[in-house]
Amino acid sequence: MFDPEHYLCGWALIILICPLIGFTIQIFFGKKLPRQGDWIPTTFMFIPMCIATWMMVKLLGGETGVEPQKWTPELGFNWIAVGPEEAKQQLFSLSFGILVDNLTIVMLFVVTLVAFLVHLYSMGYMKGEVRYNRFFAYLGLFSFSMLGLCITSNLLFLFMFWELVGLCSYFLIGFYFEKHSAQCASIKAFMTTRIGDMGFLIAILMIASVAGTLEFDGIFESVRSGAWNGQAGWLGLSAITIAGLALFLGPIGKSGQFPLHIWLPDAMEGPTPVSALIHAATMVAAGVYLVARMFPFLAGQPYFSGDYFSSDALLVVALVGGFTAFFAATIAFTQTDIKKVLAYSTVSQLGYMMLALGVGSVSAGLYHLTTHAFFKALLFLGSGSVIHAVHSNEMTKMGGLAKKMPITHWTFLIACLAIAGLPGLSGFVSKEAILGNALAYGQYKNAGIIHYLPFAFGILTAGMTAFYMFRLYFRIFHGKPQDEEAYAHAHESPPSMTIPLCVLAFLAVVSGGFVIWGAWFTDRVNSEILAPHGVVGAAEVAFYDVAHIAHDVHYGVMAMSVTAFLVAVGGAFCFFHPKGFLYGRELVRPGTPIWPVYVFCKNLWYVNPFLVWLALRVLHTCHVICGYFDRKVIDGFVNYWGTICQFTTAAAGTVDYWGVDGAVRGIGNLCMSWGRRLRRLQTGLLQEYLYASLYLSGGVVVVLLVLFYLFQNDWYTH
Repeated sequence: MFDPEHYLCGWALIILICPLIGFTIQIFFGKKLPRQGDWIPTTFMFIPMCIATWMMVKLLGGETGVEPQKWTPELGFNWIAVGPEEAKQQLFSLSFGILVDNLTIVMLFVVTLVAFLVHLYSMGYMKGEVRYNRFFAYLGLFSFSMLGLCITSNLLFLFMFWELVGLCSYFLIGFYFEKHSAQCASIKAFMTTRIGDMGFLIAILMIASVAGTLEFDGIFESVRSGAWNGQAGWLGLSAITIAGLALFLGPIGKSGQFPLHIWLPDAMEGPTPVSALIHAATMVAAGVYLVARMFPFLAGQPYFSGDYFSSDALLVVALVGGFTAFFAATIAFTQTDIKKVLAYSTVSQLGYMMLALGVGSVSAGLYHLTTHAFFKALLFLGSGSVIHAVHSNEMTKMGGLAKKMPITHWTFLIACLAIAGLPGLSGFVSKEAILGNALAYGQYKNAGIIHYLPFAFGILTAGMTAFYMFRLYFRIFHGKPQDEEAYAHAHESPPSMTIPLCVLAFLAVVSGGFVIWGAWFTDRVNSEILAPHGVVGAAEVAFYDVAHIAHDVHYGVMAMSVTAFLVAVGGAFCFFHPKGFLYGRELVRPGTPIWPVYVFCKNLWYVNPFLVWLALRVLHTCHVICGYFDRKVIDGFVNYWGTICQFTTAAAGTVDYWGVDGAVRGIGNLCMSWGRRLRRLQTGLLQEYLYASLYLSGGVVVVLLVLFYLFQNDWYTH
């Protein structure tokens, strides 16, 4: 099926099918197998991880990564084909194609690695749970959906896998469906992401109508050729900008960007391995991947022939991402549930990735996606290890666990240092790349404060992240135990849980420990973005101008990042470490100047109540008004004309029945009456013939008398 030129597509298809096979076996036979079949999906996840790792090594060995490969079935296997059957080129055709390039391989490696470690971790964490076999089946289906999203070569199939990911998240978040809170969280996640997906679907329809295809290369070619130039816009925006913003609504929902972030913290109602899978490398990363994949479209035609940094759609992406990063970090300050802290941290880091994409640095955004997958999965699995030991999510019931859980403690510390931005670790390298490009973007545009806002949000969030993460770390592992009973029963997790922690800790260090790797990643992703589309001239010059500015501001940004890290960690130490000079002092209490700010952030900026008010008050009021207008005006108008029509038809029916039909019936009845009488002339009865003869004779006599009278009066002479 696959020739040597498309062999990577064949391996990608194997990666896709393996989790599906594991899911199928597990869902039908898992309960009857040893250990309820947990080893089936895990094995079928290990195989794709090995293949993806080999592909990643191959990507590392090339000067510019791998040569993009695309495979689609022959015309006869098209899923959709519009046009004459005998035509070699259909008017519109679509099939499940496979695209493998640098971006695909990076996503496959990250997804398969984290998914396998989550499978392995779940063997220990979920042991003894009800519906244990079903949980592993859901993990397999979720992994299949995410991998399909990464390898497809067209937008419609990406949307199908996108929706399947949303369905699987509904199953996993609501796994403990006997809990009302889990039911509400799963429904909230499903419905909130559907709002964004509506915009995604509108964008797909707009793209199909203009480009005539949904294949990625065909979409980019429609932008290059100027097919969007003559399309009508709206509110001063071009058609391609409107389509790009509608497309971005999908990632806003799926990747938890403001204001559709509200589902993501509530998703903590699912088991902790689900949180690691959804929040680290799969569902939330899908939105970042989509923006990166569609970057040439979002940038517009200037991407190919001019200054694509002027894109309105990308500016919106940068501003939404930057504000989301800052907004979520302020909420993480006030949370006491360790999974909620990590959830808002995820929202914040996703904002960083969107910020990078918006300022034109696809490589920095994807680099942070990769490093974030490692240290955030480590944080979630580490928090699961702590919860498994103390049976509580609340920091107020923890403390002093460093001695009880040494492996969890050290791996969790590595993850905290990585996300906080310790120089040399993965989070520092990728975050510094984002901040450098954000500042370079502002200096390159030099058109007002709005273009510096992404950098301002980013640098503020960097310090805030370090503070709330070490607040979390100190309160869990240092100080006196807050719950003596929980502390007494706490113990280190089994190897099935600690081994994934150690692997992820190693990756959190190695993936950013060498700045050379970051430079390599940047070169390959940039070649992926620029080279395949023949970017030349002004666009290429603009790109390298910004890269040059980013290089010039590199040391300044690094100094600001390190300063923010030191100040934030030092502040957290002072407040939350037993040796800190402010330890135990309640600076945030009613009556203090900071109390209103704390309450505001504690209540999530009142976004949830506002959206509830918007749905139950404003939208409901609009619904009532529209319903009244519909009943009284529209239905009243229709009913009025219905009454007029009924009266008119009734009158017409009366005229028709008594006038037209009456005349017809009268003539018919008259004919029938005379017919009955005339039939008596031929009855065969003698007495009736006699009567007829008499009538005839009488008639003849009458006629003769009339004629005689007329002749007598000389009638004929006149």
